[in-house]
Amino acid sequence: MIDNEIKKVLILGGGPSKIGSETELDASAFQMMVALKKLGISVLVMDNNPFSLTLSEVQPANIFIKEINVKNVIDVLNKEQPDALIPITGGLRAVHVAQELINQGILEDLNVKVLGISKESLKVLNSPDKMKAAINSVSEPAVPSKIIRSESEAFAVVRDIGFPVNIKKVNQRESTERIICNNAEDLSDLLEDEFKDDSVCVIEKSIVGYKQVETVGVRDQTNTKILIAGLENIDAVGVHSGDSMIITPVQTLNDIEYQNIRTATFKIMDYLNIIGACHIQFALDTNDGSNYYVTKINPIINSSTALAARSTGYPLVYVCTNLLLGNSLNEIKLHNNYHHLTPIMEPTLDHVVVKMPVWPFDNIREADQHLGTKMKSVGSTIGVGRTVEEALLKALRSSQFSPRDVLPSMKEISNDELISQLIHPKSDRLLVLIEALRRGYQIDELEELTKINQFYFYKLKALLDVEELIIKEPMKLSTIEVAHDFGFGDGMMAETWQEPIESVRALYHAENEYPTYKTIEPSAGEFDQNIRSFYSSYEVENESHRESEKTALVIGRGGNKLGPNTAADYYTAEMLIQLHKIGYKTIVMNNNPNALSLSPQISDKQYIEPIQLGAILNIIELEKPVRVFIPGNRHFLLKQLKQYTNLNVQVLPPDQETGVVLPKDVTYALNFFVTKEDSYFISTEKLISNNKSDLDYVTAYETPYVLDESTLEQDIQLSKEHIASSNWIGLVQILFNQNKNGESEYVGIRPLRLTETIFLSRATGINWVRALVRFYTKKLDIDALMASMPDISNITTQMQATFPFKQLNVKVDHANSSQEVGAKIKFKIND
Repeated sequence: MIDNEIKKVLILGGGPSKIGSETELDASAFQMMVALKKLGISVLVMDNNPFSLTLSEVQPANIFIKEINVKNVIDVLNKEQPDALIPITGGLRAVHVAQELINQGILEDLNVKVLGISKESLKVLNSPDKMKAAINSVSEPAVPSKIIRSESEAFAVVRDIGFPVNIKKVNQRESTERIICNNAEDLSDLLEDEFKDDSVCVIEKSIVGYKQVETVGVRDQTNTKILIAGLENIDAVGVHSGDSMIITPVQTLNDIEYQNIRTATFKIMDYLNIIGACHIQFALDTNDGSNYYVTKINPIINSSTALAARSTGYPLVYVCTNLLLGNSLNEIKLHNNYHHLTPIMEPTLDHVVVKMPVWPFDNIREADQHLGTKMKSVGSTIGVGRTVEEALLKALRSSQFSPRDVLPSMKEISNDELISQLIHPKSDRLLVLIEALRRGYQIDELEELTKINQFYFYKLKALLDVEELIIKEPMKLSTIEVAHDFGFGDGMMAETWQEPIESVRALYHAENEYPTYKTIEPSAGEFDQNIRSFYSSYEVENESHRESEKTALVIGRGGNKLGPNTAADYYTAEMLIQLHKIGYKTIVMNNNPNALSLSPQISDKQYIEPIQLGAILNIIELEKPVRVFIPGNRHFLLKQLKQYTNLNVQVLPPDQETGVVLPKDVTYALNFFVTKEDSYFISTEKLISNNKSDLDYVTAYETPYVLDESTLEQDIQLSKEHIASSNWIGLVQILFNQNKNGESEYVGIRPLRLTETIFLSRATGINWVRALVRFYTKKLDIDALMASMPDISNITTQMQATFPFKQLNVKVDHANSSQEVGAKIKFKIND
């Protein structure tokens, strides 16, 4: 039963996005907040991520835009006196803050409960010895390891377990990398650096080459447990699981092996008294799957729990929220879209999901592209299909940086480099595997070089056979039918045949063949459920039908990349919320398993498909939306869609490919809301560049930028003149440069960018994304909006981009906006 003593909770957010944590934490916090409100519980949220949807959906009096640290959390606890603290949606930093508050006795003094993570679980986080003891306590095998404080201790351990070994620095604040040492010289060189600052390290037996498998389970207070998903890493140990291709359901374990890790998962959850979700990682000996090690225990929300929920359709966060408050699994009441037994039933899938990592190397060319034990990907995409081949190819198509629907080739790579990359993988891992098969490498040879199970090479070979059919049998209905079954897109065939995509589509439409859509739900069709998440198929039965005569389709950004992608996902989510409020049925198309915009609470329907022209047109043909929205600059995609004049396509913010040459140097800007009739001044803004005053290197913002009254009045008048002579409407930014003498000059005009629109929303307390949606749908009362503008002169708002350079081990002198991974925001009250 629900704990009636809990009336108010404080949720700790995840802070700025970074490698290893993109938008899944905020998506979980948002879903948890919605669930808590439905249960009648007041919610407080603390975060300093400007792109947090959770912050936007809580009453202003209940949000605290501050960095997650012990001091700030104590301040909020003392001021608001919540009954409970939830740290599991804030990543390791939030959990360690909770741990520190427990150790200091502060939570006990304030009578604040910690929900979602038990005291036993807290002890094992980032404590290898305690985790190992916990694993051994339930008679499960842990990787042999020991904490060392000197080089002599390290070599003593090596004499027992032998080379190769892994070295990991013990860090109580965040997860750190493991470095492999194959011999005494490697070990000595590494430890010479590690012990310079009196570090403590862990040395462990290397299990490189073992199969990586993950599980996500759920447990309630009555000791009832279910396994939500098994996740199989296609890459072996040696490639970080965050950089590996991942597939679910598990494909290459026999039932005994799978039941062994399922049982181990439950034993560990019992021992740690976990209430809610837990993610556990295993390493299995490829020669004997019954020989395995438990390698990691994650009793918190993370990307793997998000993947498990997205893949199965199981309402994981909603269920966990109920469990944290005291309900058992059989007491949870779900929305009537779900079967009433869903919370207590282990998901069974009639589809396959493949996750493909997305890397930042196009934006940070200095980084080493080799994949190893340190995570380097900044995002991921998923492909969903009836078969492994279809899901694999959809995931690959979805992960491409360009929306062009083509299968990239590695034919230019030399044989020596090919072999090198098979042994020492880089970010284009999958393309190298495909190229090796094209060149006739034997599958058993490839398994030996890569440690990837032969099963996946046979699946890739089947895709190559279909590719050969496409080349040899062009513009035939039979070819198209086979290609569709294996996940090939219309654009891919059109490109190969050098035909317009409409010619390809017309060929199978003439036979009344169209894609059908299948529901992503956890019972494999056993129960009658109305879950609104779909993927495409070319089978007969269609489970998705036109939503309404007033539908808006919003096309998401896909896998998270560097630049404004986390901001764009927030932007997408806000658009969906506002479109729903003004009367549209909303549909989102996306393929990022961690996306805020795929949270089922904010749209009427979700399609998980490659963001490519053919897939978009298929959804449009079925749903017939009256409006199509594209958040942010998608020049190639927009150019493709605008060929179809019957589509009502709107880019927000307006497309920035203006043809106007922007200035090199800027100091500050004036922001306006512009209609066809008038322009309304909003604020001044300081543009802070980390390379002199170069606009390309502006990565920090501050508002207001203080100008004397005379200068401000002149700038406003000058800005309005330039706005009047331009064609821009919506949010528009006028750029100024201030010389050494303090004199200002107008230097340019542009639409307000995604990131700065969100910054402006935080600074003014007005949701400008929603204002834009209302404006472009002719629902905005501009006078009322501007009348609600607060006086922000006494508060300085600062937003600073964050970068992944430290995690990628690169030094960049001057970072630009295309290299941003996230941002942090803070406020200062002016004296």
